[in-house]
Amino acid sequence: MMVATILCGQCAMLLLAMGSVRGNGILLRKTVAPLTCRCLRIAGFVLLGLSFFIQIQAMETPVIAAINWIGILSIEIIIVAIACTVINNIKVNR
Repeated sequence: MMVATILCGQCAMLLLAMGSVRGNGILLRKTVAPLTCRCLRIAGFVLLGLSFFIQIQAMETPVIAAINWIGILSIEIIIVAIACTVINNIKVNR
């Protein structure tokens, strides 16, 4: 169950990054319409909710599950930020 939580969270972070103005310029080749950005962000939030729901169901105590989910989420945010930075540096250095 932990793998499903991590995969949902990581996909959610990527969708949220693609839904931002700066992130879609880095992760996608072209700029996207505002409606598409909004849909990407909504999908990211839905996946975050699914990730939290899976985490709550997998652990016995909800408080520990919520604290654990926040910790995992912070690591996922850092991974996506580093990935965006690396991709941006590769694009700039070409």
